[in-house]
Amino acid sequence: MKVALALSGGGIRAVAHLGIVKVLQENGFEIEAVSGSSGGALVGALLCDGKTPQEIVELIKTVKIWNLFGSTGRGGVFALEGIEALLKEHLQVENIEELKTDFIVACTDLASGKMHYFDNGPIAELCIASSSLVPVFSPRRYGDLLLADGGFMDNMPARPLCNRDMPVIGINVNPILPKEPDNVVRMTVRALLLMMAANIEMSKEYVDFYIEPAACEGINIFDLTKVDEAYEAGVEEGKKILPKLLDTFSAI
Repeated sequence: MKVALALSGGGIRAVAHLGIVKVLQENGFEIEAVSGSSGGALVGALLCDGKTPQEIVELIKTVKIWNLFGSTGRGGVFALEGIEALLKEHLQVENIEELKTDFIVACTDLASGKMHYFDNGPIAELCIASSSLVPVFSPRRYGDLLLADGGFMDNMPARPLCNRDMPVIGINVNPILPKEPDNVVRMTVRALLLMMAANIEMSKEYVDFYIEPAACEGINIFDLTKVDEAYEAGVEEGKKILPKLLDTFSAI
């Protein structure tokens, strides 16, 4: 069955998308289009470039903490220049419209306060813009736009996929479970995730099937040592929801 995927951001939790995709592909689902915000955009771009989930996992494992440092410009403590360089090195093409599978990147324009959904333009630059979680990471200037994390306004961008003649699966890797943060950093991250959870609720009305791997809640979004854990969380969730997914789509 042909499907479209809307992938949420969530830092290293976005690796869970790859585990779910692996299960989908092994069970006859053909991914014909992907939209993504932040981490969902990063893994989505690599999927649409033709890489397998496991190949992307191995690539992500090469990311080191110093890849998050760079000349910040303004508006952030760190920059993502190292991640941008890795993308450019491993992508087979430079522009979104050249990818093997249709791809859409969601970005927030800090200047206008509007969402932008890009289906053309430079992949690496726009994916990094979509991942720029201000004030941790600096926003990106793109023409007249000042672009930042797509998750601020649409963390599971399903809406731009609705005009396609195929079911849309939305995957949110940021489950909100009862939890009291115990320091300032965790409190800040919690507040950001709660904000993004609100727009996830609005995006749910545009999907035909919604997936939320609960195991991701225990993974720190900035913990680069949790790649395998996030991937396995996705695989296990994919296996868990597969019967319901097949039953739902058999009626479509």
